[in-house]
Amino acid sequence: MVYRPGIALAAGFGLATLLSLPLSAAPVEASSGREHIRVGVEVLDFDPLLDDGRALSVERGWNDPVSLQEQYLNDVGTASGGIVSQRLVHTSVVRDYPVKPGGFRFTNATYQGCFVDSPPGYCTALIDYGAVLNTVFDQRLGTACDALRQGRVDEVWLWGGPWFGYLEWRLVPGGTLCPAVRKPFVVMGFSYERGEPEMLHDLGHRAEGLIQTGIGFGIWDRFDGQRGRYGQDFACPAQPDASHPEVDATDAHAGNVHFPPNAYCHYQYDRDFGVLSDADDWANFPDLTGRRTVLNSNTWGGTQQGFLIWWLGRFPRHAGFASGVERDWWRYVYFATRTVHA
Repeated sequence: MVYRPGIALAAGFGLATLLSLPLSAAPVEASSGREHIRVGVEVLDFDPLLDDGRALSVERGWNDPVSLQEQYLNDVGTASGGIVSQRLVHTSVVRDYPVKPGGFRFTNATYQGCFVDSPPGYCTALIDYGAVLNTVFDQRLGTACDALRQGRVDEVWLWGGPWFGYLEWRLVPGGTLCPAVRKPFVVMGFSYERGEPEMLHDLGHRAEGLIQTGIGFGIWDRFDGQRGRYGQDFACPAQPDASHPEVDATDAHAGNVHFPPNAYCHYQYDRDFGVLSDADDWANFPDLTGRRTVLNSNTWGGTQQGFLIWWLGRFPRHAGFASGVERDWWRYVYFATRTVHA
């Protein structure tokens, strides 16, 4: 998988014995806790009209955000064992390009100029998040900041195309871009040029960042086991090499968004190499048993979407704390947003 510009990145078994063991394909289990997280979402869909009057996404043959969102909501619900329920409270379809720093905004001509080998500098600039969040796109309901301030929503999703200048996800501290919003919130950046797996990919990076902050790298690295590989280049040789070393087939964990437990290079979601992993044991956190199972790409179906649903489904999700750490890691991902008791 290669990322298009415009969506910026946030930042003792022998092998023969190992491969003869049955592969784990454990389903996502329902939560044994009673806490549920309800998330209200404000959607800003920037889909400008081109000179012929057709929307950019239609003219280019790109995807429909409505269908992508439906699949995403279902997949997040599945991965979280039903803990996370997201509701799209309000959507504004904006027939224009989002504003960038200094008030710059694409015209159809300047946007088209980005699709060249050496695009102008304005193409790579991020949006002006503060301006976008504080602009009225619906006269009845006000700005995205208003929706957050009034408690109608908990986070904001942006839709757009390549070069629009969205981060995959952005954490906004309270009292900053929306001065009257005292709590932190997240802005997600989605592209209708891409598919629903890329939405899960964005969520995965959000989860990595927020969970790592919440639990610390000591616990996270025991869960992940592949974080050090993020420093590798994006080449993927046919076989492991000095720059892309082989994984330890007898001591794997859950992996991360770019590196499944058996991967030696970025985005290697379809590798059939079997490894012995404790990924399923994290359902017992913090009382890990040491149980391991054999897994490879068949465990998650060999696709990015399948892997990310499987990987998100490895997060512990039990009520309560252990040694100051949440036993339900989804609470870090969504700031324990609107927790209710069933």
